[in-house]
Amino acid sequence: MGFGRGRSGERGEGQGGQEGVRGQGRGLGRGQGVGGPRQGLGRMGRAPTKCVCPQCGYEAPKKRGLPCRSMKCPKCKMPLVGE
Repeated sequence: MGFGRGRSGERGEGQGGQEGVRGQGRGLGRGQGVGGPRQGLGRMGRAPTKCVCPQCGYEAPKKRGLPCRSMKCPKCKMPLVGE
């Protein structure tokens, strides 16, 4: 019986045709995943404290749990961005 690699790189038993040949098997799928930067944080890795209109400069306080892009500028109706 041969051994193959599963989705996460773990070894699983497979259907090897010859002894010593690796087959296509399924691993346990317990990989750590791919790392990356934390999402939802503004510049310098900190959460935004205010929402700003990119067109006219209008500022509004940031509300926790509400993305800035979901708020619109009352003057020009543009979506706000976190700062």
